[in-house]
Amino acid sequence: MSFTHLKSLLPAIVIALLLLPSCRESKKTAEDNKGISDNNSIESLKILRYEKALFSIQQDHFADGLKKIARDYSVFLGENYTSPEAISQLSEFVANSQNQQVYAECLKQFPDLESITGEFRKAFKIMQEEIPGYQIPQVYTYVSGFDFQYPIKYTDSALIIALDMYLGSDYTGYREIGIPVYIAGRLTADHILPDCMKAMSLPFIQSSKSQVLLDAMIEEGKSLYFADVMLPEISDQLIIGYTEEQLKWCADNENNLWSFLIENEMLYSSEAKSISIFMTDGPFTASFSQESPSRTGAWLGWQIVKSYMKNNDSMIAGLMANANSQEILEKSGYKPKKK
Repeated sequence: MSFTHLKSLLPAIVIALLLLPSCRESKKTAEDNKGISDNNSIESLKILRYEKALFSIQQDHFADGLKKIARDYSVFLGENYTSPEAISQLSEFVANSQNQQVYAECLKQFPDLESITGEFRKAFKIMQEEIPGYQIPQVYTYVSGFDFQYPIKYTDSALIIALDMYLGSDYTGYREIGIPVYIAGRLTADHILPDCMKAMSLPFIQSSKSQVLLDAMIEEGKSLYFADVMLPEISDQLIIGYTEEQLKWCADNENNLWSFLIENEMLYSSEAKSISIFMTDGPFTASFSQESPSRTGAWLGWQIVKSYMKNNDSMIAGLMANANSQEILEKSGYKPKKK
């Protein structure tokens, strides 16, 4: 079965119902979720599976089925799920054979989420230790219609995971809709936790008013460092999404990378091209060999941030709030390793 046109099968109104409420909750939605959040301590953490709730509704009782799940899944359904158009669109989405096939694959790959839940408990415990007063979000999963650009969505009260974007790098559906190999390689279950932690880091990061390459590097470095701290048992290659060979290439060429930036006066460049070369996703970094990974600027930023935290008495909350990238670089004592 071809997945080439799967994304087009997700009507605009369904995209709005599935995605927009997760990024901008109404007061009513936040109140509806209050009961879930209050009971969602680390010990009692439960991942709510919207895909199971939605795809389990019988077609001949679809409106009634939506009403039954509306309170637990208001972050997806919003306030207009009872309208005839919304009911029809959601019903068609669930009944579509290709969507059914993707849902079945999600059930096959993720029959339960016990292991992932356990990992979240450990990560959230560290977060509460590192960031006093932090309130853990309610965690949800869903079938997104292959939203490879935003597989994780996060607000202060909801963390939403698109399970169909973690079905394995060899999943045929990814090839058929044209997802590049360098992205598909990261679409595995092992990347769920790192992707979530990086998404959760973003609200804590204070951005610099002037965006030069160094700023972008340090901001990405903070995100990677945040994920690294919250997931101490996860490998560096999963944190940044590199292969073992790509990570080794960076370590072997760290001094060359840094020297290239300095010698070409790119570190303080605000040109989009300079920033793109070192920060944009792709098969490799254009200025280097095809064995190099992309986003080498993010990797360098990570090394700078690690050095800064090693050499300064700073909590992670203070690091994230410091928007002065130059200060972080100067106080890091960073020296690229020579091979």
